[in-house]
Amino acid sequence: MDPIVQRLSSVILYTLPLNASIPFGVYLFYKYPFLKLLAYLTYPAEMIEKSLPLGGSFLLFLILYLGLVRNPQVPYFIRYNACQALLINISLIIISYLFQILPLDQLGSILFILGSIVFLFILCIFIYSITQCIYGVEPEIPFISRSVRMQI
Repeated sequence: MDPIVQRLSSVILYTLPLNASIPFGVYLFYKYPFLKLLAYLTYPAEMIEKSLPLGGSFLLFLILYLGLVRNPQVPYFIRYNACQALLINISLIIISYLFQILPLDQLGSILFILGSIVFLFILCIFIYSITQCIYGVEPEIPFISRSVRMQI
């Protein structure tokens, strides 16, 4: 497979965790309207999730995991980045469950602050990862990259 296609495919894969992080950044979207451009970047991923039956995000996870990550015929660079994007997405799901479980509603503004921090953290990971993918280098994200190498 052409290296340019591998790099572009890997960049597209990182829109999945960015799409999952958008609900955390709602406060920032109101305060800084130019951030809405990020929502337009994730629009294709959102449309794919909504078009799939059975809770599209779970089915998309299975398709990517079984079709890309576990498929030895797919180039290693795409498998690595697909697995890393999925693990970031899983960590966002865990964080959203923690936000639902913990009684942060009484504290009001702390929930917005923590959500904004999570969104900005994922945005930084997104920018770093797509930059590394464009250069053809595997993005090294602490804790996640080690788990990715164990999966592949």
